Amino acid sequence: MGAASEKDAEKIADAVRMAQKGSQDAFMELYQLFYHELYAYACYMLHHKQDAEDVVADTIVAAYESIGRLRDVYRFRQWLFKILSNKCRKKLKSYAERNKHHSRGFDGETEQDKVPDISDGKDLEKEATDREWVRDAFAVLTDEERYIVNSFLLAGYRGEEIAENLGIGASTLRSKYRRALMKMRKKLDP
Repeated sequence: MGAASEKDAEKIADAVRMAQKGSQDAFMELYQLFYHELYAYACYMLHHKQDAEDVVADTIVAAYESIGRLRDVYRFRQWLFKILSNKCRKKLKSYAERNKHHSRGFDGETEQDKVPDISDGKDLEKEATDREWVRDAFAVLTDEERYIVNSFLLAGYRGEEIAENLGIGASTLRSKYRRALMKMRKKLDP
């Protein structure tokens, strides 16, 4: 870990400690620091902007209410993403339940709702193309594969944590992860 990232980790840990003591400003700083990562993860998991915003909001509320129980302040990011991934998985289960009864999309859903639009405003044309490629590649994955890839790449989970969350062995997880990446690669490089 470089000096800059150690400094960042210590700054985050300090903000977590202050939030644990009741500082709303410190918690707001943490929220602002992680919001875009949380939202990106939720968008890729759920493929629906409004639901992504809802699960991120639910995650933030849950984190705020339980931050005092976080034991390792240096694992705040992982803890936050664990809350988010559990909420996304619960939402995906609700989709599956709803789809048992309905074969169509959600009432009132528009194309704008379905397509996440995450941008920092720099090279918009390239970003749009890259987002479309990534979206297309993610579309070939199952929900479980999307969860695995997102957990590794966006949420920063370790393999053991992902395997434990899914209730599978580490070698099974590695195989599923490799297969998912191969599916994505095949989609990107036909």
